[in-house]
Amino acid sequence: MPATTAAQDADPALATVRARQSTARQAEVATLVAVRDWALEHTTDDDPDAVTFGERPLPLGGVGCPVIEEFAAYDLAAAMDMSTDAGLGYLGRALELRYRLPRLWAAVLDRRLPVWKAARIAEATMRLPLDGAAHVDARLAQAVRTITFAQLDRLIDEALARYTPQDLAPAGDERHAWIDLTQPTLEGHVHLEGLLSVPDALDLEDALRTGAARLADAGCQAPLDVRRSLALGDLARGNQPLDHPNQTSQTSRALVLHLHQDSPDLARCETTRTPVTVETIQTWCAASTKIIIKPVIDLHDHVHVEAYEAPDRLREHIELRDLTCVFPHCRRPATRCDLDHITPTTSAAPPPATTSPRSAAGTTAPRPTDDGATR
Repeated sequence: MPATTAAQDADPALATVRARQSTARQAEVATLVAVRDWALEHTTDDDPDAVTFGERPLPLGGVGCPVIEEFAAYDLAAAMDMSTDAGLGYLGRALELRYRLPRLWAAVLDRRLPVWKAARIAEATMRLPLDGAAHVDARLAQAVRTITFAQLDRLIDEALARYTPQDLAPAGDERHAWIDLTQPTLEGHVHLEGLLSVPDALDLEDALRTGAARLADAGCQAPLDVRRSLALGDLARGNQPLDHPNQTSQTSRALVLHLHQDSPDLARCETTRTPVTVETIQTWCAASTKIIIKPVIDLHDHVHVEAYEAPDRLREHIELRDLTCVFPHCRRPATRCDLDHITPTTSAAPPPATTSPRSAAGTTAPRPTDDGATR
């Protein structure tokens, strides 16, 4: 839980709010456990795929969850003052958490993971096989407090590609660039929408950033978004050169990919933090994009160095492990942070000339003591 200040602790109204929130979270967890206990008494061994008349067995969770008696499930929805569909959805998510996501279930019971967030995760993992759900459970259990929905969606896509590649329909080339010239605004502006490959998008982003900076240096006082729009117009008129994709550009941003020996057909792009297929990598290489392929780093490995400065291999290890600044609620990317110790030193003696992977990326957090080992 986030730390509170002395002023907050002295505010009786805030104390009441915190107490009410704590009571509400306890009630949500208690309701979830009660539904779990109820489900244990209303499971059935009937085959849900068999054609029957009357009451049907309901497979509400993913593969591996128990099957529930139909009419009993309707009674549960009514008891929870929910519609039938809402009640069955709640029960399915509860079963998914209990039987296929045991680590996240334990985090809910410990109140480290809110019930609403756990339900969102459970709903996303229902379409995964057992080993895919176990993969997601193990990965998310390491960061239950900080996981975002965007990270969850990427992890689900990775699990689908890794454990059920045969179920993924081959996607066509959906790249496009569309300009709506039919509905300009009164100011003469139109909407632009497109879908680019990652290498093209990175080069375009660099060109727009550079063009916006040039306009600012030339005295343009427009906001950044406006200057980026103007820079795009300059690109269209050829006023700002952009390297041809078939030429080897010295300024193109490199794409870093990590491959694991257990899944040679799937890599993770460090630049975008998304999974990519080998076919996609081949396409990027054919476009003369600079590709750097690295093995997956074991983030549990202890990297020890006999130096005060953090070497590149240790910095990369920590940046991949923490992803963002470790200060509470800070979302600054770890690649843009300093590398400081997060455990304050209690001795006035100089820090030892070693760097530990317990250090973490962070710039927004205040240094705890003057004699702390900071980078």
